[in-house]
Amino acid sequence: MVVTVSNLYGAGAVGVARRAAEALSYLYVDRQLPVVVATRLRISQQEVEENEDVGRSLSERLLTGLERGTPELGEASTLPAFDRELVDAIGQAIREFADAGDCLIVGRGGAHILQDRTDVVSVFVHAPRAWRVARVAAASGAERNEVEAEVDRVDRMRAAYVNDWYRAKFGDPGNYDLCIDSSAFEEGHAAELIATAVRLRART
Repeated sequence: MVVTVSNLYGAGAVGVARRAAEALSYLYVDRQLPVVVATRLRISQQEVEENEDVGRSLSERLLTGLERGTPELGEASTLPAFDRELVDAIGQAIREFADAGDCLIVGRGGAHILQDRTDVVSVFVHAPRAWRVARVAAASGAERNEVEAEVDRVDRMRAAYVNDWYRAKFGDPGNYDLCIDSSAFEEGHAAELIATAVRLRART
């Protein structure tokens, strides 16, 4: 089975995803993707990661360990925007991890890239904006108004990324098998919801 986890910024999906992967004994796929893509395109891993981080503010870059979701397109940057070659390379890498079986893939449009497969459980982790803003502000120490702007910007860029490349509406419940409000569940409980859904799907 394969699990894809998409998320609204600041919803804590990375922690939930890691714990779900551990509960299932699945390969956790996140930071491996830039390495695979860089090798395939014969560019540096830093170049791939810089494209993923286009337009990120200082406070957001400080939160790299907190959130690593779908790559965003920056509104202003000296770096090249995501292009078709890079997006195709990401898609190919995700398909190869999925073909290997039993893995959990974080972000990068995985739910849309693998939408035609029958062995995928797609998850969307969300939470109210105010809860996400408070969480990011507490983790970063940044001013609330700055965090509000970043949360809105990243949400907007993720929506644009999914719309531009996959012609889908980001966060639309119809695009996912399971939607979890992370403000309503402890991290471990949210992870167990994912693990339970996967186990049930595997029986069918």
